[in-house]
Amino acid sequence: MNRWSTLLVDEARLGDLAALPSSDVLRHADLVAGRKPKPVELYQRWERQQWSAEDISLGMDHEMLADPRVPQGVRTMIENAIATFIIGEYTGLDMLGPILTGSPDEEYSLFLGTQIADETRHTRAVFRLGEEVMGMSENPRAMLTEAWNLSTPAHAELSMLESDIVRGLHERPMNYGQWLQAVTLFHLITEGVLALVGQRVLVHALRDIDLFNGIKTAFTAMCRDESRHVGFGLHALRTGVNEGYGDQINEVLEKAVPLALRLDNEFEGIAVDFREMSVNILRKHLSLIGTDPKFIDHLLREYSADAAPAR
Repeated sequence: MNRWSTLLVDEARLGDLAALPSSDVLRHADLVAGRKPKPVELYQRWERQQWSAEDISLGMDHEMLADPRVPQGVRTMIENAIATFIIGEYTGLDMLGPILTGSPDEEYSLFLGTQIADETRHTRAVFRLGEEVMGMSENPRAMLTEAWNLSTPAHAELSMLESDIVRGLHERPMNYGQWLQAVTLFHLITEGVLALVGQRVLVHALRDIDLFNGIKTAFTAMCRDESRHVGFGLHALRTGVNEGYGDQINEVLEKAVPLALRLDNEFEGIAVDFREMSVNILRKHLSLIGTDPKFIDHLLREYSADAAPAR
């Protein structure tokens, strides 16, 4: 197995995910996306990578989170990440419904059906993390309210943008340009940047800590699933760009990219530059779908490490 293989992460069983090398987990989605898999290949990967949210053991994680020996920074990072994913996974179900309904291709629909199953499993997993690890309400509606109370203004603005996109897709379900805009926001920004970076934050921060194995297992399993979701989104958007819909895709990127990169502030204090990680992911993904390099530079100039200082 050469160093570019995804086999270690691809074939791991649920009980082995917490022990995977963090370096393999962190690069997995990039390697999968770089292969430009087609929807049917992503469906086949889904068949092989099933797991159960009910099989994750979380009892010890609750005790560890309450242990005063755990640094406050680690505790805060875990709590923020769980609250963020409670919101993100549940609201993802709202977006995927109209994306599936408006799907322009039969193979797309086949894959999107698997993604709805994934998002349902992820939602159940993070609801369990909220209730059993953080001690939040067992009522999902009350838990969502608690999670929103921990969120940032950028989350609220992104949610409003999602509502606008979903409403437009509901009104024009067979409008291909509108459908591509929804895929841009959900698969490229929400899944391809926010979810992927959030999962990597946790995996990286806990990599040398022989604790929180339930949390590690849940987030690593979701991270592996995300590689399929992102791979699909990049395929659909690459096809859309080739068919002349780049302007509609770029319109959403103009609004969503600044919001996505503002959310990195939640992870301050962790010894990784996650802003740089987000920018690098965006640059790779935008290049893979065929976005004009000048537009990519325009979007990311303010956030790039080599950008000229503002005058």
